[in-house]
Amino acid sequence: MKPILIIQVILAFITGIAGLYLLYKLLNTYLKKQFGITEVNQAFAIFQVGILLSGALMMSSVLSAGINAIQYLNQGSQLSINNVLMSLTYVILFIVIGIVFTLLIIAASLYTYFQLTQVNEWEQIKANNISTALISAAFILGVSMIMDEYVGQLCEALIPYPSVLQIR
Repeated sequence: MKPILIIQVILAFITGIAGLYLLYKLLNTYLKKQFGITEVNQAFAIFQVGILLSGALMMSSVLSAGINAIQYLNQGSQLSINNVLMSLTYVILFIVIGIVFTLLIIAASLYTYFQLTQVNEWEQIKANNISTALISAAFILGVSMIMDEYVGQLCEALIPYPSVLQIR
């Protein structure tokens, strides 16, 4: 077995856990503070599940691009510390891109959805309305499922692949 495969698995696991935990902490802190949710609220928990699953979708496409970068940068038979560090730099860059785009997609999705409805969703979630939380979480997940491949492609475009001969 090649050592680079073990590094890829460990790196994907660690960055996946770190990215989702960071997303959870950022959103949990912001949303609770912004909307004054202090007690245990099932609707808010369901809403958070939608956000975390959305983040997981985005992170998976970003990690695929990171694994491609690792494979490309470590093609030689000799594993060098320079290539591993360069690979790690790309993975960290992709994680940052993934988290930023996840937050942007979630924010844009919620803003658009909440503007289209006649209901104040934040008040409904705060009042523990589970159906509103489920529909909001489903909307976030739906948009994330549509966008995840494109976020991965954005990261993939940043990998310095060599130019390919073009035939005209």
